[in-house]
Amino acid sequence: MASPDGESSALSSLPFHLGEWPEFARTGFGWPNAPEFLGVALTELAERYGEVLPPVFITEGGVSLPDAVVLDAETGVARIGDSARIDYLAAHLQCALDATAPGGPASAVDLRGYYVWSLLDNFEWAAGFSQRFGLVHVNFSTLDRTPKESFAWLRRVLEARS
Repeated sequence: MASPDGESSALSSLPFHLGEWPEFARTGFGWPNAPEFLGVALTELAERYGEVLPPVFITEGGVSLPDAVVLDAETGVARIGDSARIDYLAAHLQCALDATAPGGPASAVDLRGYYVWSLLDNFEWAAGFSQRFGLVHVNFSTLDRTPKESFAWLRRVLEARS
């Protein structure tokens, strides 16, 4: 299980640890949120592997944050506000696109995709059901699913790109 600072007991025996980065905001898991380092990582991939680097897919771009479930007084319909998740995703996508754009420091990287982790709130291996990463809120008692504001935001971003 994870400790309150987001570090699992499995990590405690390894020769490294999650460091303190007080200059950055924290996720719900307690991890630092530093999207500019995604551009740094892509740049280092380009520098290290050059032309032998295969196409790159970022496969778990997401963030654990508490959800704000609000019931509409008139309709009784739940709305899930997660503007911090939208900010997180927008910043990470922008940093990746800026780094890999023509003239960017990682322009040699063939970035083919950025996959959001995860569509649904789910069981997280180190923290059970206590962390919510999904674009769709899951009520774990009833299994009702409610798309969050980030779901609608991502849909608009994808529609604009097509």
